[in-house]
Amino acid sequence: MTETKPMDWFCKQSERARKTRTIRLGASGSTIEVLAGPAETSGVVSIYRWRMSPSSRGPAPHFHTTFSETFIVEEGEVNYFDGRAWRTLLPGDTAHAAMGDVHALRKERAEPASLLMALSPGVPREEYFAQLATVNDRDQSRLHEAHDNHFVDDHER
Repeated sequence: MTETKPMDWFCKQSERARKTRTIRLGASGSTIEVLAGPAETSGVVSIYRWRMSPSSRGPAPHFHTTFSETFIVEEGEVNYFDGRAWRTLLPGDTAHAAMGDVHALRKERAEPASLLMALSPGVPREEYFAQLATVNDRDQSRLHEAHDNHFVDDHER
């Protein structure tokens, strides 16, 4: 290994940090950071950071037919629904929803929270997240369908 290899790696990481795209989710102050899209991981995974504002609620029970989701709480407290029951996730806790598994997230405390979302295989969700902030009620179901979000009965929301 030459002396330039570690520096090359560091420069690439710094460049990647500058390229992180932040998507605002409406007026609530919540954001999604695109950390790694499918193009960067050969389609294996997509990784996003969801910074939930104090007023953020999270999605109702739903499932996906083409990808799985893994959630890792970084800060705050988030409730996770696994299709049967709700449980509280704290920093460091992980939840996984396989393809087809009903799941939901909600935040009940009036404090911010942050979680990582890993989607596998990797799917591009940037358009979906960006459009969520501006879609009208009439087009919302089409947006969900086009991006493989299938909502089910609202369990104890």
